[in-house]
Amino acid sequence: MKGVAWGPLYNQFRDTVFDTNALEAEIRRLIDDEDVQSVKGIYAYLLTGETRLLNLRQFDDRIKRKVYERQKGVCAQCRKHFDLDEMEADHITPWHLGGKTVEENCQMLCKDDNRRKSGK
Repeated sequence: MKGVAWGPLYNQFRDTVFDTNALEAEIRRLIDDEDVQSVKGIYAYLLTGETRLLNLRQFDDRIKRKVYERQKGVCAQCRKHFDLDEMEADHITPWHLGGKTVEENCQMLCKDDNRRKSGK
């Protein structure tokens, strides 16, 4: 796959034996996963286990709902109440600084506050 640094991966994993059928099945599953935003990161992820390589940035609906309920519909920034469709999930520790896309790193913000924040 174009854009993958194969040399370092080869050097690190050249002596490792892999189940090629299992790898192929996992590659297909990840390619079909709409949350995986970096297809070229799949190969390195399967070798290293580093989820950042998949570029998983979006919280799923289940996490959004749980955090919304935990916050009782109140924006974590302005402290006003909003309906769920008026809010957006936000990484507490920004994704670009290593924050993971997990429930513990999620807060719900009203759309205005989330757009004002934008990774600052």
